[in-house]
Amino acid sequence: MVGVLAALGLVVVASHAAGAGSHPSRPTGAASGATSGTREPAPTTSVITATTVAQSATAAAAAAAAGPEPAAASAPPPAPTVAQLAGCPVPPHPPGPPAPPPWHPATLVPNSALPPVQAPAPWRSDLQPITGTGMWIWQWSQTDNGDAAAIVQQAVRAGLHQLWVRVGDSENGFYGGPELAALVPPAHAAGLSVIAWGFPYLYDPVGDARWTAQILAWRSPSGEAIDGYSADIERPTEGVDLTAQRVAVYLGLVRRAAGNRLVVATVYPPIDAYWFGGEYPFAAIAPYVDAFAPMIYWECTDPGSDAAVDIARLSALRPVHIIGQAYNMASVGGRAVSPSGAEITEFLSAGRRAGAVGASLWAWQTATPAEWAALAAYRW
Repeated sequence: MVGVLAALGLVVVASHAAGAGSHPSRPTGAASGATSGTREPAPTTSVITATTVAQSATAAAAAAAAGPEPAAASAPPPAPTVAQLAGCPVPPHPPGPPAPPPWHPATLVPNSALPPVQAPAPWRSDLQPITGTGMWIWQWSQTDNGDAAAIVQQAVRAGLHQLWVRVGDSENGFYGGPELAALVPPAHAAGLSVIAWGFPYLYDPVGDARWTAQILAWRSPSGEAIDGYSADIERPTEGVDLTAQRVAVYLGLVRRAAGNRLVVATVYPPIDAYWFGGEYPFAAIAPYVDAFAPMIYWECTDPGSDAAVDIARLSALRPVHIIGQAYNMASVGGRAVSPSGAEITEFLSAGRRAGAVGASLWAWQTATPAEWAALAAYRW
């Protein structure tokens, strides 16, 4: 981890620290050793510079080497057991036909043809758009039938602070201009932030950065813009050519296009294999983004413990906005019951106690009435 960051020569200013495709669930037991406790909220604005790597990267490496912290003196309530979660444990299923391989671009730009990885210029970070609660919009037509007014009304009723809407990917480029034109003005009028998100496959990181820059450059007829951009950084199982070099090239160009505007990395949860084993390039991503948004889809583990562990790990590198599970996993042979309202409440409460700046749920089109009710009842 330190080696990747050291090669870039980057660090987070101390005031900034302390503070979606198909996605996998957390392997059972990955959240062992969770801790919780009250943490002061991270500041929503700070300056990020590109000078040295020593402070944040060394702290993260030391924390990783040390392992989980001892439990606090006043322990949280006992976590629910798998048997207490409806639909858990998942009964065995007979093997089905193999899944088709995921889509990916036809042409892979070789590493030798990529531009060099460069450290970003200093920028001023503002996390306000991703504070509080939100909901993810995946397929526009499946989200209140693509009715922007209805989407905004429901978001307001639920007390949301932001909407995350998919508008681009490597297959189709930036395609979400009409959706943004319909959603951004009424959302802003209602006090909601809009975070556009895209899915880069990283076969051509420079090409991916071009359509991402178009998203950042989008303006409504009245001159309104999105409040931030989030890159959904998936693994090879989803067709992505994910390497530290390719993601750093992509995000370096995105940061250059964004300037001081909010850039979030939607990332896999830092389970042991990804965090300690180096199977996911958190350290290569961190220098270019304002925050991490880990996809914490707990299935049959404890949502509060999962959130606490992930926030503790990732906040050593960047502030954290957590994404929770509002769907069932029946289509992939997993838990066939959606999380309960109590699970959503536990996830939100534990996330805030652990220091997350905000929390959102994946996804609008699959969320149950109980999940919506729990989200609306929780005031961040």
